[in-house]
Amino acid sequence: MKRILLALALLIVAALTTTLLVSRSESFKRLWNRWLVVSVPMDHADALIVLGGEPLARPKEAARLYAAGVAPRVFVTGIGDAEQNRRVLLESGVPASAITVEPSAFSTFTNVLFLKPMLSTCHVKSALLVTSPFHTRRALATFRKVIPGVNFGITPASIGWWNRPEGLGDVNRFALVELLKTLEYWLLYGVNPASGSAK
Repeated sequence: MKRILLALALLIVAALTTTLLVSRSESFKRLWNRWLVVSVPMDHADALIVLGGEPLARPKEAARLYAAGVAPRVFVTGIGDAEQNRRVLLESGVPASAITVEPSAFSTFTNVLFLKPMLSTCHVKSALLVTSPFHTRRALATFRKVIPGVNFGITPASIGWWNRPEGLGDVNRFALVELLKTLEYWLLYGVNPASGSAK
């Protein structure tokens, strides 16, 4: 029993040390930018989809795309911040009639599962996903796997803080978690990260 506890303690110390070193590293940021970030823009789509998990940059970018005429409707998905994302969209000039809220999803996978029937009902054949840069590859791969009948694009939306030196630790920690989630989705759901790239 003591050996198991010692092994667990060493594992925790190693994980914390790795996280601390990685969080301060510009090299790690360049690495995850190559591995995790994809952009598949669309000039026109049937819908924009704002994924939950970050209620600042994502809805603002979706509002900008809506104003530019990229899509006539916006879907907002995610428990906890769906209503906040809807408020940001409204404050940014997107009319309430153009916004559909899915408030129950608690993960990227459930975002897709819960949106699938809604997109079908609204006859959505093309959609542009809006999410954080480090989340783009896994999100796109997941939507493409679960809803192959819809043509998905994706655009990254970044908080300004993440691009400043003092925000490096935050964004690197998010990216480190995202690398683990990408592996998890590949193993649990068969979501191959290679399918989340530009076609």
